[in-house]
Amino acid sequence: MSLTTRRRMAALLATAAAPSWTAARAQSAVSAYRTEIIVRAVRNLRTPADVRTLVERAAHHRVSVINVAAKQDEDDEIASGLVFYASAIAPRAPGYESFDVLAETIGAAHRLGMKVRAWVPQFHDQIAARQNPSWQMQAAVDGKAVPFTGNGRREFFVNPLDAGVQAYERSIVAEIARGYAVDGIVLDWVRFDDYNMDVGPATRARFEAAFGFDPLAIDFKADTPQRRQWNAWRTAGIAAYMRGVREALDAARPGLVLGAYILPPEFVEVGQDAALFAGDVSFLSPMAYYNDWGFAPDWTVDRLLPQTLAKAGQAEVIPVLDEDWSDTAYRETASRMRRDFSGISPLSWFAYGQWTEASFRRLDRLRDS
Repeated sequence: MSLTTRRRMAALLATAAAPSWTAARAQSAVSAYRTEIIVRAVRNLRTPADVRTLVERAAHHRVSVINVAAKQDEDDEIASGLVFYASAIAPRAPGYESFDVLAETIGAAHRLGMKVRAWVPQFHDQIAARQNPSWQMQAAVDGKAVPFTGNGRREFFVNPLDAGVQAYERSIVAEIARGYAVDGIVLDWVRFDDYNMDVGPATRARFEAAFGFDPLAIDFKADTPQRRQWNAWRTAGIAAYMRGVREALDAARPGLVLGAYILPPEFVEVGQDAALFAGDVSFLSPMAYYNDWGFAPDWTVDRLLPQTLAKAGQAEVIPVLDEDWSDTAYRETASRMRRDFSGISPLSWFAYGQWTEASFRRLDRLRDS
């Protein structure tokens, strides 16, 4: 997902002051957020025993939903686009050829009363880019189209507006929906990375046919009518893709829950306007990674949540928090969320690395504080 988040915790006491503690604990339970976690398979789930350990810990610490990677999100330990289930479409991650993470997690979690969603990153996909080089994302640099390889590190993206790319990514989502008893699908990386992409030849030709000018002529660093027109066209294309995913899911498993991890709505340069596809999803999960973008924690309640709720329509909003949240920042923000956004119930927590017992205990402590 580029980056994502979750946590929960609990404690027991028995003292002479039990009546007052019980009253306080009951009040806390009323306002405690339900907990979801996001699990990167490559960092957490290497064997069936790993799955059992994680699921049992999650159940013990009152996690309601596990969002588990069905497809690799980043180009770090392994290539993005590799999968962790028995796919006939995408290659399985090395070491997972005979280990189906998705099936194991669903079985273990359902036995303990928890739900499982398949986390399926979309256009951050090295495997697809390497298998079909014409699909690789193209960015405008000094008036020329060049392959986009990320900002600051080597990453691989595919063109969200390419019909072949869209068909490939949708087919993976439909394959999971048909073949697994998942309780939902949550998409990630359904976006561009900036204004100056995708400017591959096919996309440019379609835009020029519609609007009469080559997008390579746009000054992508300036807010001009041409750039706004280009961005609106790309944004509509992303929304159309989301409608197509909803239709593919309804053909495979009508009514299956579909959600999306989204960047802050103010990041309009990525071509992701949740208002245009909120009617096609059950929930939106805005990534509250304030530290990544140089904001203070209160940005979450001052801007992120109001902006997301304004676009969500009937879709549920489930904020995603990450490991950068300090205890103090969380408590202060949660207090304001309970006061100003009472309709928000679950919080989702993302750990880039491992979900340890200490991680779960911290979630308990924060949730019940």
